[in-house]
Amino acid sequence: SKPGLDVELSGYKIVATLMETLISAAVHPEKFHSQQLISRFSSQYDIHSDDLETRLMAVVDYISGMTDVYALDVYQKINGIALPIV
Repeated sequence: SKPGLDVELSGYKIVATLMETLISAAVHPEKFHSQQLISRFSSQYDIHSDDLETRLMAVVDYISGMTDVYALDVYQKINGIALPIV
């Protein structure tokens, strides 16, 4: 159905964008924007490791543990679509 297809297409875009953005942050943690993104991770993820592979696994673990609603929320915030109430 069209609504189902729309959800599937949106989900693909959300996950792809989260992967691309957060992997870039893990690869270049010295950048200011990367540091802001990395600060979203809880301490259970080894995103501050000296080992790149460990940081990349932290990104995969973080994204794979997201609920649909949380993934959409993070996607909207990092893309400037939704802002928290200040």
